Amino acid sequence: MRGLALPTRAATTAAGRIVKSICTSLLLLLASAPLAQAQIDAPPGTPPGMASRLAADRASAIKAGRYNAGDSGSFTLQAYSGGRYLLRFADRGESFVLTSERGSLGVKLLKYDTGTVALRVSMWGGLTLYTQDAPQGAPATYQGSAQPSPVLAVNNAELQAALNDEANHLSYVQNISLKFSADPVVLAADPETRGRAFNALINTATGIERFLAAAPGARPLLVKRLNSVKVAVGGKPTIALLGQTLVVSFVPGEGHEGHASSLAIQQELGKLFAATAPDIATK
Repeated sequence: MRGLALPTRAATTAAGRIVKSICTSLLLLLASAPLAQAQIDAPPGTPPGMASRLAADRASAIKAGRYNAGDSGSFTLQAYSGGRYLLRFADRGESFVLTSERGSLGVKLLKYDTGTVALRVSMWGGLTLYTQDAPQGAPATYQGSAQPSPVLAVNNAELQAALNDEANHLSYVQNISLKFSADPVVLAADPETRGRAFNALINTATGIERFLAAAPGARPLLVKRLNSVKVAVGGKPTIALLGQTLVVSFVPGEGHEGHASSLAIQQELGKLFAATAPDIATK
């Protein structure tokens, strides 16, 4: 039609380039927005490569407080020194020290001192609890804030009573006769050190029970090889079999991580008795 002026090929090409340029600019702007936000929120002087990592850390932030995991029980989670956390179940007296490791897709894994995963924290902060009864994981819901656990201070009489109580408990529940004692250095120490010794004692007794439950065939060997348990100050949290005495070492100045967890005690007992464990299973 003569009345309409059709665009030339050059004009069409130029218009296409303009539209393409606008779309490209928009895409680049959208792609750079998260990084720009991370760089804005990052502390001054933070290298650009670290900004996105800081943003990921905030996305999978761990909220301290009380949690409920349904049939897997209730627990508290508290921030601890060095980026670690304290996990304490409502029906137990033990505080587990958890270390944090980065997983895939912004996930954080909180692990026991044995290396086993205790909690999985999603990128959006959702918690999943892993236990022996729920190895596939149980979702945990936040219930509210929790008070930090106080430092335990124990006098000499209380520690002596605890030593006797644990011996009586294992005798009654497990039908095992073990004498529990503390090194004289521990008995003469300050109340806080005795408190750490108390924690090491409780963890050891619980670890022995865990070991017997997980490897019932090891009971005869344990009865034959072990007749006493001694708590002592050491350079690192370890257990060692000296004669027929299981020596449990703890480090007073290192707080909760200065003594092994009951899970670590269970694991180490398995290593101590691993050489002859096959012989026990046949008896």
